[in-house]
Amino acid sequence: MVQSKISGAINFVLVFTLLIGLVGRVSAHGILLSPTPRLPYGQNVTDIIAKVSNPTKEFPCGIAGDSPGPVTTYKPGEKILIAYNRTITHGGDCLMQISRYGDKYDKDFKTFENLGPCGMEKGLFTAFVEVPHDECDNKDCVMRFRWDDDAGNNYLYCVNVRIKKYPDCWDSKRRRSIGTTRRALKN
Repeated sequence: MVQSKISGAINFVLVFTLLIGLVGRVSAHGILLSPTPRLPYGQNVTDIIAKVSNPTKEFPCGIAGDSPGPVTTYKPGEKILIAYNRTITHGGDCLMQISRYGDKYDKDFKTFENLGPCGMEKGLFTAFVEVPHDECDNKDCVMRFRWDDDAGNNYLYCVNVRIKKYPDCWDSKRRRSIGTTRRALKN
């Protein structure tokens, strides 16, 4: 499923509003709000938020594991918003990582952006990161937000992604066709 910019913005606002309201009501440490992470299935949303907001020892994707989630398509080099809400203060670096090989092994995740310390204050932590330039157009591409706090806890959130130069097949073929036509006209 390829998400348009407008529907993506609307989804972000809705999810952001919902999660901010819920995170304040549950006993939790923090949660990734953007990009949209995988969340486990369940009947009680408050319980789900509480579970994924606490430290985890379940590598590589935390308690949500291999749960399905939306697939977000990015362009190489695109700037994306990272938003993480914290309800505790434990220092420690936050990292953005990517795996082109799925989420079976922690060793497959490579850091593409060190966000620096992000647990020094309670509240919303935001940053913009640049999507890696390597295209990744398969079902196994996983982006991960990782916070290893100074207390020795791990917070892991996985996001299903595709990184493509062109948003869809038609656009890619059209651009190649236009380029081919222009070259033919010059000769």
